Amino acid sequence: MVWLKQGIASRRFIINDAKALVHTVNDTAYLVSPGVFQRYAQEHPEVAALAKQENQQDWQWVQKCFEKLQLHRKQHNGLNIWTCEVTGPRKSRRLHGYLLEDGSLALAEIPPNNPYLALTQEG
Repeated sequence: MVWLKQGIASRRFIINDAKALVHTVNDTAYLVSPGVFQRYAQEHPEVAALAKQENQQDWQWVQKCFEKLQLHRKQHNGLNIWTCEVTGPRKSRRLHGYLLEDGSLALAEIPPNNPYLALTQEG
């Protein structure tokens, strides 16, 4: 989470942009999966060896570690991953990711919700 917060603060990660890995939804941070975990694994090649010991891809190992922190909201049915409908001027698509319980874990200031994203299911 420190890596993510520092990346956002230094503007290394953009938020609420078409290609962003972090958005604001429901007044908290939404982490796009698997993109944010793949980016972490790219920037921390040492996790590959740890992931290999668990017979997982590097980003999957990072995602499991994130889940163990229990910083995200679960849906009522127990699922970790939330789906957002992205509506743009030309097309719509879906994103999958995690909603943080506390957006300030990733964002120093929580900007307004991304108007182009909406959760498809409430949990």
